[in-house]
Amino acid sequence: MKVNKYLLVFLGLFLFLGTLVSTVVYKFFPLLVHHTVYFCQKITHALSLQLPGNLRMFFIIIIFVVLLFTAVKFFATLLRIYRFRSHLLKNTSRHTPFAPLLKNLGLIDKVVTIQSEKPFAFCFGIRSPKIYVSSALISLFTKDEFETILRHEKQHLESNDTLTLFVAHIVESLFPFFPILSDLIIAYRTEREMLADKAAIQGGANINLISVFNKLLRYKPNYNHTMTPAIADPHTLEIRIRSLMHGSLYRPIISWKNALLSLFFLGVMFFFIIVPIEATELHVDGHDVMVFCAQSHYFQTLPTYSSLR
Repeated sequence: MKVNKYLLVFLGLFLFLGTLVSTVVYKFFPLLVHHTVYFCQKITHALSLQLPGNLRMFFIIIIFVVLLFTAVKFFATLLRIYRFRSHLLKNTSRHTPFAPLLKNLGLIDKVVTIQSEKPFAFCFGIRSPKIYVSSALISLFTKDEFETILRHEKQHLESNDTLTLFVAHIVESLFPFFPILSDLIIAYRTEREMLADKAAIQGGANINLISVFNKLLRYKPNYNHTMTPAIADPHTLEIRIRSLMHGSLYRPIISWKNALLSLFFLGVMFFFIIVPIEATELHVDGHDVMVFCAQSHYFQTLPTYSSLR
């Protein structure tokens, strides 16, 4: 099995961002579950703002909205995957054309036919990924063109692109406030599709792949699933055609807006991690009453207290 370096990149980003968010939540969670919360003077000085005394409800609402938005996006991603998988299983055909060709390419039991009037071919699956081709695509292309398509999709299978895209989109859904992930996913998809194109024409002329592209553009394939690598990916097709026809090099494009928003998110996370916070929890008759800054003048008059941090 090939090790996909991009899979390691997305897993690394997941661990990095997850560690940042978990550290901030762990640090500030005790200050969000008491009756009254006063942030330390050190924090207000660092923010250069005059913050109101009782911020408990304000911060709880913000955290609730952020967590709710993240949860909705995460479960929406899982729901799309589930519905897409159910649709594939419902329309699967037992007919397997070009059996000798599949044997020559080492794709026995790796290709599934889907009954559809739209031409498409893509890879899908995590534990046991397969190539899914529509009945319309099989009837539209010649045997040589179909072989070119299979070689393209075989490259995705061998490179574990289905697993990598799945992980990438899960990470993107968990950290919606780090939008540069979207640009990284687009760059990854484009690069892998171009690599699969090279595998499709390896050892032969590119005339078959050009013919495949022309037919796909003419018939507008039904492809709108961004989590599956596919030869008809509309987000990468134009760039790949230019590369094939003119030898153009692909240069990833990073949005300035996404880059700045992502840097702002990191800055906020690091700020809350490094800013000092000291608080004292007040107990009266064995009950939590409020949390004060250790430097607060109220601290001098407390009859009973215990250290929170």
